[in-house]
Amino acid sequence: MTMELREAVDPKTLHVNPDNPRKAAVPIEEDRRLALNIKSVGLIHPPLVREAEDGTLTIIAGHRRVRCAIMAKQKAIPVFVTSADEALDPLVAASENMVRQGMSEPDQWRAVSRMRGEQNMKDNAICRALMITPAYLKRLDLLAHLHPPILDAIELGIGPDGADRKAIAKVPPEEQARVWAEIWAESAGEGTDPAEYRMTVDDGQYMAWDDMARALSTDEFYARDARFDDATARKHGIIWEEDLFGEGGQDNRYTCDARAYAAAQREAMEA
Repeated sequence: MTMELREAVDPKTLHVNPDNPRKAAVPIEEDRRLALNIKSVGLIHPPLVREAEDGTLTIIAGHRRVRCAIMAKQKAIPVFVTSADEALDPLVAASENMVRQGMSEPDQWRAVSRMRGEQNMKDNAICRALMITPAYLKRLDLLAHLHPPILDAIELGIGPDGADRKAIAKVPPEEQARVWAEIWAESAGEGTDPAEYRMTVDDGQYMAWDDMARALSTDEFYARDARFDDATARKHGIIWEEDLFGEGGQDNRYTCDARAYAAAQREAMEA
């Protein structure tokens, strides 16, 4: 299947597929929940559409996502435009509604890792195969930087999200483990390492991820705000890291080395 990702399409311009196999109405509460999620983190899985000769786009899979994106007042959403055999559209639509089952983010990340390692797939091919955006793929890559018990919590649906996950992942796993051990010291069984404690669903109601994020927080200094060039950065031993949650279209490299960043800034200003 050949697909093209279009980053910004007005969802109100997408045409409903009259052959959509899903006829039963989804409870409005479920639509509202999805709309709130889209408003919070954006549309993670772009709908699949087909372009007609006159340029109109008709939905093949993802009617509910489009409907909820409109409910969330999204002016533009990403879509995948397919050029595959039109005769396959009913099969694709049916599989979207009947066969595919939701995977947890850690499962998705493991699948991506296998696709990269075992099949040597590039990121753009992975995005097309899984029908996800490059931004969401970066979000999955963030999981590689998390302490394993935190991954387990995400698997249970009680883990950190958004800014908290970003803040935690920026800290070395060893430091995450140290703070984790402090948090769960009283909950770990006798003779067990609290750094390896696995949360239960009941633990989720007491866990304040924002507190853990604050305990691990460090100041970030961005390359886009620097007055020095890359040569000066190397001279002062600055190693840039990529902000996986940064906005597109700008330099999202940063460092937490305040001393080196300040020294490089001074050198640039005195030059």
